[in-house]
Amino acid sequence: MYNFIMKTNTLTITINKPLSEVFQFCITPPKAKLWIQDISNETTNEYPIKIGTIYTEFKTNNTFFKLIVADFKKNNYIVWKTENGNYQVKYLFVTVDENATKLTYIESGEIDIPFTQATLKKLKKVIENE
Repeated sequence: MYNFIMKTNTLTITINKPLSEVFQFCITPPKAKLWIQDISNETTNEYPIKIGTIYTEFKTNNTFFKLIVADFKKNNYIVWKTENGNYQVKYLFVTVDENATKLTYIESGEIDIPFTQATLKKLKKVIENE
């Protein structure tokens, strides 16, 4: 059993790709498996996404969890939350210049294993090499 602590984890990284490409990469399944450790697959119940779209994240240990799109504005931000509402993650996208995007990752609530800067560095590497 995990000891969950209600907290917030905020990380930021600059990715050398246009904002629209970074946004599209982050919302398109099954891209999460390319950069998030322990994710083996990812699906949605509908695409293109909208508020209420359900992402199912399949883990390498043969379990899964669901994230629901709680809010989003194309090329600006997206917010996912768990079904029970105890966890939320928000991605904020800001244009640095025409070929660079600042991504701010904010997770809050019951965080089992928080993302680290290394996780975002892997995302950066995958997107920049796509």
